[in-house]
Amino acid sequence: MKKTLQELAEYVGGAVIGNPSLLIRGVAGIEEAQEGHITFVSNDKYIKKIHQTKASAIIISPKVKDTNLFLSKKGEWNLLVCNNPYLAFAKLVELLMYKKPTYIKGIDDSARIAKTAISGKNVSIYAYVTVGENVRIGNRVVLYPCVYIGNNCTIGDDTVIHPNAVIYNDTIIGKRVTIHSNTVIGSSGFGYAPDGQSYYKIPQVGITIIEDDVDIGANTTINRAVLGETIIRKGTKIDSQVVISHNVEIGENSLIVSRVGIAGSAKIGKHVTLAGGVGIIGHIKIGDNVTVGGYSGVAKDIPDNETYLGTPALPIQRMRRCYVIIEKLPEMKEHIKTLEKRIKQLEERNNSPRNTQSQKKNGS
Repeated sequence: MKKTLQELAEYVGGAVIGNPSLLIRGVAGIEEAQEGHITFVSNDKYIKKIHQTKASAIIISPKVKDTNLFLSKKGEWNLLVCNNPYLAFAKLVELLMYKKPTYIKGIDDSARIAKTAISGKNVSIYAYVTVGENVRIGNRVVLYPCVYIGNNCTIGDDTVIHPNAVIYNDTIIGKRVTIHSNTVIGSSGFGYAPDGQSYYKIPQVGITIIEDDVDIGANTTINRAVLGETIIRKGTKIDSQVVISHNVEIGENSLIVSRVGIAGSAKIGKHVTLAGGVGIIGHIKIGDNVTVGGYSGVAKDIPDNETYLGTPALPIQRMRRCYVIIEKLPEMKEHIKTLEKRIKQLEERNNSPRNTQSQKKNGS
């Protein structure tokens, strides 16, 4: 598919600087782009690479448009100016390059569907899928090969579950949810009561709820509640290799990046971003609009609208000052050794016999 730069601008709500009739056939990164491609700049550190790209056009923000780089070569650029270049990039990839998957409608002969299960219209249930008793499957649901759906589950309309995912009993999944391969939802949480030298397993009798428009990556685990509910609210996006424990609640439109671990009964607010490798201890509350930097360890509540970093996680400005000190620790150690040596020399001088006699003479 090819579109003119003007057509692309209208599609994403932007404006053209340069040739509006320029034909664009694809989207590529700033370093990989060739003639006929449109690329984008959403991060200031890539501005310096603009003059190196072979792309025919560049998506930029109004702020970047007014930099000296563009003003000095006015008339030489084909630009698509919009307020959110990264969002425009995503939309143009979908328009120019993305091919929506097609699904074979119906139920494969090898699938095992319980007689009490109910399927909606135009479902696609592939080979070796297992669906348990009293399951409710909505319209246009796609279950790829080897998916397992336990008893008493609900799967909402237009949900897609990829191969080898496992949905345990009593799980409720909303509409337009995407669950990638090898993910497990509704498994028992890690709960054991000490019993002398051994441990007594606490039965996990709650459920798991995944609301509408949630995406869940591959190899992620979301545990059922001990009692009550583990809830992932609508619009939240969860990366691969994430562990979410029993009774956790994650608010709407949050981003949970790969290798995050959230311990039991933690409450995560709306529009929260947990960067890669973040660890959250149990029974704490993370407020709305919070960002936690990568590989941070959160051990106490975080209020709304804050950015935290480090282990233990602290407000980002404070932790940055701590990092400056940490980088200087080797020099500080040597400086302290020098000071200790000088103090010791002064103490030895003050305690010498000659100095002691002098002090007595002056005192008399």
